[in-house]
Amino acid sequence: MITKTIRASQAGAHLDSNVHTGGGTDDTLTLQKILDLAAAGGGVHLVMDGAALITSLRVYSNTTIECLNPRCGFYQAGHSDCALLINAHPSAGEIIDRNITLLGGTYNQNCRNQAHHVPPDVHYSLAERLVVAISFFGVENLLVRDVTVRDQRTFAFLITNWLKVTMENIRLELPGFIHSGNQDGIHLQGPGRFLVLRNIQGRTGDDFIALNGDEETNGETSWAHPCATVGPITDVLIDTVMVDDAAQVVRILSRENAHDRITIRNVSGNYRSFGFYLSAWDYKAKGFQGNFGSILIENVNLRQTKADYTYTEPFLFRVSGRHKSLTLKNINYHDPADDRYLVHLEGRTDVPQMGDTPAEVESLVIDGLHIQDAGEATQARPYVRVSGHVRNFVVRNSEIFCAKNKQAVLIATDGPFAKVDHLLMHNLCAENIARLVHDPEGKIQQIETSNVVMLPKV
Repeated sequence: MITKTIRASQAGAHLDSNVHTGGGTDDTLTLQKILDLAAAGGGVHLVMDGAALITSLRVYSNTTIECLNPRCGFYQAGHSDCALLINAHPSAGEIIDRNITLLGGTYNQNCRNQAHHVPPDVHYSLAERLVVAISFFGVENLLVRDVTVRDQRTFAFLITNWLKVTMENIRLELPGFIHSGNQDGIHLQGPGRFLVLRNIQGRTGDDFIALNGDEETNGETSWAHPCATVGPITDVLIDTVMVDDAAQVVRILSRENAHDRITIRNVSGNYRSFGFYLSAWDYKAKGFQGNFGSILIENVNLRQTKADYTYTEPFLFRVSGRHKSLTLKNINYHDPADDRYLVHLEGRTDVPQMGDTPAEVESLVIDGLHIQDAGEATQARPYVRVSGHVRNFVVRNSEIFCAKNKQAVLIATDGPFAKVDHLLMHNLCAENIARLVHDPEGKIQQIETSNVVMLPKV
């Protein structure tokens, strides 16, 4: 296979736009003509040596788009109301497009001049599609590296029906924040296997990263796009996530499709409404109970700013549905701005904000919980609320140091679905809290402790 390398400027593109402010001549037709060269089965390497105003571009198999620096790239013309970039053969079935690479540059969707969804005169859940920045429906061997997505109208990336995806050094910029605008960052739906996300930075108005094997559907298709699929998601590594006042950090949504062998590590920065939501979402509505296998989340150091979503109470971790093994390791929780739950294991209530899918967790391990609280906020809620069922619950190698006596509780059971078969607490030290465990109705069947120290209150 012969790969043709073509510079945009030498192929007739004007490149007189600006990746931050737009303007210039529409270069869509010129650039699409270059990308179409890959349709015959050859390879194309498009080198963007400037900034182009475009409506939308289609990319085929064996295509590389390389932008020479962050000032090079694309600015989407107003009222394009479609993806800035999409694979040439969107597919909800077989994977047709393979070996696509995006290197460097800035992709600006010009969010305030795009529709949220199409058609715009219906609720988005009934629309044909959302207006996302970069879409891939049915793709194998996708590499995205050193790319900035700026001012996405809804999702920065929407990827479904995928195999072997790597995204590294991704910057998400959102000066055009729109409240309740569904401005997610990297949003993946199943089926998918072999995903690496590494060094993802920036701000979003909704989920920074979403692994949603099960999403809402209109009939047989996802509401996000006619070719968007749902299915299992397995073999995932997410390493180094740095958020700058993101609304929400990581959502993993499973109703019936498996989510398994997922590792998330090194997460830091500021967030508003929630850190991690492992959700089955709608037990009462459809009877789905979630299908989570092995998930490890480690090295987390997130700080809250003001929550701005009202559909749920704010939290750091929230868990619902069936889980085989969930490990939270080396979690730092310093000077919280409010008394949100650190970990909330859902029960089931008639209050939507409190959840409707009870957690059923076979193994929950919290290894290395480091709470240091010298702030003024009260802690009326327990740090860990158990409203669902945990078979084996292990808390070890942890400390809770409050500078003032806050009458806080580490673990509390609450609600008719609350149950812990075995609670094991090892190597714990606590200062200035009311108690480690509050279980007024005897929902914990067995407690074992070793090397647990409660320091005197001030």
